[in-house]
Amino acid sequence: MTTKAMSTLAQKMRGMDYCLLTTVSSHGRLASRPMSNNGEVEYNGTSYFFTWADSRMAKDIAGNKHVQLNFKADKGFLFVSVQGEARVLTDRRVMKDHWHEELRQWFKEGLDTEGLVMLVVDAKRIQWWGEEDGQIEL
Repeated sequence: MTTKAMSTLAQKMRGMDYCLLTTVSSHGRLASRPMSNNGEVEYNGTSYFFTWADSRMAKDIAGNKHVQLNFKADKGFLFVSVQGEARVLTDRRVMKDHWHEELRQWFKEGLDTEGLVMLVVDAKRIQWWGEEDGQIEL
């Protein structure tokens, strides 16, 4: 992967907030749900999401770390597919760097909300389709 390719992709992804995060369930089936990356637009191949420790998604990741993120630009024609490996973090020091106050609508006590965890998705392969198509292997 070139730094230039990632920089170009980050520019293209600016403003892409929502995606579908797909996990592999304990029954081997695919399960998708909408997630927000909280407007973190300086994409470098790693995505961060907050959720509940006892959520189906966190349980799926504990059983199978392989996930996919699918983004679609609000305007124009751009789709981004990220295949990666996910992990569940509980380290509040790391979580603090990605916390946004608007998340309190779901997590009332902020970072002190019982059961709060952060999902970290490290991209292994990224593909995009739009004015120009591309791919990055990490």
